[in-house]
Amino acid sequence: MHNESDFTSPPDRRVGGLALFRNGTGAVLLVEKKYRTGLARWGLVGGSAKPGEPAAIACQREILEETGLKVVPERLLAVHYMPAAPPVREGFNFVFDAGILPDDTAITLPEDELASYGWAAPDELPGLVAPYTGWRITSALNALAGGPVRELVGHPPDDWHTLAA
Repeated sequence: MHNESDFTSPPDRRVGGLALFRNGTGAVLLVEKKYRTGLARWGLVGGSAKPGEPAAIACQREILEETGLKVVPERLLAVHYMPAAPPVREGFNFVFDAGILPDDTAITLPEDELASYGWAAPDELPGLVAPYTGWRITSALNALAGGPVRELVGHPPDDWHTLAA
């Protein structure tokens, strides 16, 4: 769960662990974050690591907190470095494979943090998520399809949505 200090006094360098869940058709699980607006309100399950907490452990903790699921994230799919651009602090986001969820999987959202969840096909991401989120997801899906684990830096190129494998 987030607390007020996460937003008012973030660490100098933020580390995030994000989970890429898919369903049987290849759609990606997105959660709607109450504390965000616009395209940034939809994103992957996950969040910030606590001080001294590795990104994979943070991802596992956030999966449990945000979905009620006990899932251990699998391999690393993408790393996204965002340089500082005040007021936003420098940060790294690690995207992990969280596997395929059966259609009947019960997801329990924390009412104070997340408004809803849904599934989006990769071609539905433009206009639904912020470009940096779409770039992360597209890069992670490419790694799952046999491409390399990508290190993303800064803001995505304008054609991020055409970079599919």
